[in-house]
Amino acid sequence: MASRAVKVSVLCGACSALSGATVFIVGWACGVTFVRAPLPGPVSMKASTAVMFVLCGTGVALLAGDERAKRLGRLCAAACLLMALTFLSEFIVGWNLGIDEFPFRDVAGRTAHIAHPGRPGLTTLICLVLACLSLLATKRRRRIEGMLMAPVFGVAGLSIVGFAYTIPAFYGEASIAKIALNTSVVFLVLATGIVFARPGGGMQRMLSTTDPGEVMARRLLPLAIVVPLVLGWLQLVGRRHNIYGLPVGAWLLTTATIACLLAVIALAGRSLSRANRHRLRLEAELHRLAGEDELTGLPNRRRFADDLRRDLALASRHHTPGVLLMIDLDRFKAINDKHGHAAGDALLKAITGALCQGLRDTDLRGRLGGDEFVAYLAHTDQPAAMQVTERLLALIRVTSAALGPGMQTTASIGIAIYSAAASDPRAMLDAADSAMYNAKRDGGNRLAVWEPTSRHGMRRHDRDRHATLEPSISARD
Repeated sequence: MASRAVKVSVLCGACSALSGATVFIVGWACGVTFVRAPLPGPVSMKASTAVMFVLCGTGVALLAGDERAKRLGRLCAAACLLMALTFLSEFIVGWNLGIDEFPFRDVAGRTAHIAHPGRPGLTTLICLVLACLSLLATKRRRRIEGMLMAPVFGVAGLSIVGFAYTIPAFYGEASIAKIALNTSVVFLVLATGIVFARPGGGMQRMLSTTDPGEVMARRLLPLAIVVPLVLGWLQLVGRRHNIYGLPVGAWLLTTATIACLLAVIALAGRSLSRANRHRLRLEAELHRLAGEDELTGLPNRRRFADDLRRDLALASRHHTPGVLLMIDLDRFKAINDKHGHAAGDALLKAITGALCQGLRDTDLRGRLGGDEFVAYLAHTDQPAAMQVTERLLALIRVTSAALGPGMQTTASIGIAIYSAAASDPRAMLDAADSAMYNAKRDGGNRLAVWEPTSRHGMRRHDRDRHATLEPSISARD
């Protein structure tokens, strides 16, 4: 979005410089009155104003270049500022330096008996001074471009509204501004380019942010400006052409305003609802990612601990049995080092499938990290848990063997029985972990049961596993 803002700034600067050059060459040098004064009357863009627009617009366009281009752009802004201050001094001091009609005579101004034909208007000069100061201030850390450009936007906007509504007090010779229509338009374009000239400004943030409030403001701001102007213009046109009277015009304006406001409210509500739905989807995705192991899709340590705390609370309330299984693969590091991490990841995914096959859908399962898995079997006593564990040991042997030579592995499983001594997640995890390490120390491919009443809190299950890996699941599974 920053690059888009820079492109907008360059485009606005180039358009301002091109407009000034067109007025100077076509309007004044070639004598095409319409180019320098789109509307009939003595008020037109002066030749000196066109030159200053060329300098200032070039300065805006060059600010997006390298350091050399930026220095040249500030030099153009300084030259424009010097010209504007020179003309401004004529108003302040009251002298005539003889530069008002250089290099072209302002015949229309002389015919209309203007006091100083060919001299830019006071409001025009002040706006040009503010524009040049804004360009020179882009080198400063403190941002003042928006503050300096606010009066320029205001003057140009009022002038354009005056032209559209045909209110002489807002434009032309009868106004304080004495500013031409094309001058007002170029000021709007130039001020927009200056506001977007430096990255990170407030307008750029409003255009690039995804905050729902600022997104809604970005979408509704054009409507807030255009709709009232259009409705007001339509009412004036109807009154001036005697299409309807004041009561009917007021009723039409009120009705149209209400309809537009209702449409804006509906649009804003729809935009906020869409942003809220997007936020909820992102929150749900973040919640899933925060509690899910990326490789296996199983719950990670944090989410498993939360789920285990919930199930243990239910077991305590309803006095139902439960067991926790801590599962650690044997020789996983050797397989991972020999065959690579891709093969190790494939093995972990295969073991995940074996766990899902050997456990009920209602059983909790998770991956704590590395090759360590965990499962909680609710409404399960010790004999049933040992049968499930035997099935898991066989499934792990068969599943890993199916991956190919050298990928066969076994598991060491620790079983913790739910009891008053192990009634919270941390205690049960520690108990199952101790049992699992005891099974691993005894050679692996076996299970060990932790019970608070056994000697040293541990009871080993040392059923003969043979020295070789069994190729299939036994008949009892």
